[in-house]
Amino acid sequence: PLYLAYSDHLSEPTEVFHNDIRGRFDRGEPKVVEAMRGFARLAAQARTALLERDAARLDALMNENFDLRRTIYDLPAWQVQMVEVARACGASAKFAGSGGAIIGTCRDETMLAQLVTRLTEIASRVVRPRVAEGWRCM
Repeated sequence: PLYLAYSDHLSEPTEVFHNDIRGRFDRGEPKVVEAMRGFARLAAQARTALLERDAARLDALMNENFDLRRTIYDLPAWQVQMVEVARACGASAKFAGSGGAIIGTCRDETMLAQLVTRLTEIASRVVRPRVAEGWRCM
């Protein structure tokens, strides 16, 4: 199952979160430039995984996305904790954007229930989005 988790009392505007990444990229900081290339590669691979309905590959790519992001951003500890708690349950996890939400998948309903319990313990809410039948990846 797909899940989305967030903490509604802790978030930051996207401009606070981005830590001058644009400026670092524009200045040609090698670590940032290489990370951006990595994000593009991950996005292309995730599209393929979606089209092929390869859940295991998509899980790995989501985790890799967060790990790469962590190398160039100064991430708030409470947001990192959400990802770490989800991963400790066996779920994949990455930031859904820059405002404090995470997204990932669980292997089954049992894992999802454990995830809900553990994330609730750290004041996070979990929702289960419904993916429309017949969705199409462009």
